[in-house]
Amino acid sequence: MAIQQRAERTRQEILSSAARVFDRMGYERASLARIAGEARVTTGALVFHFATKSDLATAVRGRARAVTRITVESACLSMEGVGGTAIDKLMITTHALIRLFETDHVARAGERLARELPSTDPGPGQECPWRREVGRLARYAAAEKALRPGVDATVVAALIGYVITGVELEMRHPSTPADAPWPAESGALHDPAEERLRRIWELILPGLVHPAAPAPSKEPSKGSSATAS
Repeated sequence: MAIQQRAERTRQEILSSAARVFDRMGYERASLARIAGEARVTTGALVFHFATKSDLATAVRGRARAVTRITVESACLSMEGVGGTAIDKLMITTHALIRLFETDHVARAGERLARELPSTDPGPGQECPWRREVGRLARYAAAEKALRPGVDATVVAALIGYVITGVELEMRHPSTPADAPWPAESGALHDPAEERLRRIWELILPGLVHPAAPAPSKEPSKGSSATAS
């Protein structure tokens, strides 16, 4: 039993280390030797648990999907009993995702690997949880007649997907031009990625929400988010 527990701890450390390397370097530049060094194990010990780099990437993506699924589900559950609209839940979900990507290297690695190694035939368990949830909430918003006439839920889901991906990519290549509309002295920039997302929502909401629909929350509450080590 002790040997099995030690082997499982080693496997989990290798997996977490692989996520850090994939997050920093991407799939192509990562190597088994580098990942083994990050995990402080021999390459032989690594390949005992994961025979190939592809196996490691698959395991990291699976772990990222799991933590992302928990995050989006928790974000929506935080609205239960509050009476929020689908648009409110959509906003809260996007903020929860950005907080997750800022703090969780496994989630970030999953996003990077999804871009670099797109699945040609994703099965039911291989779907991106946050994209599925964004699509579901966009359809609910349409069902609630919260969207402007002519605004298609599929297009809304695609737009929000681009926004989330864009903000996540910006975390990897931050830029703070002198004329940026969120100056550090504003006092709201302890979390610049979330502030940027908030301002994007302020920009796009008027074009999405039906004038007769309930006004979405201006400041989404911070729903629960999950992290993985």
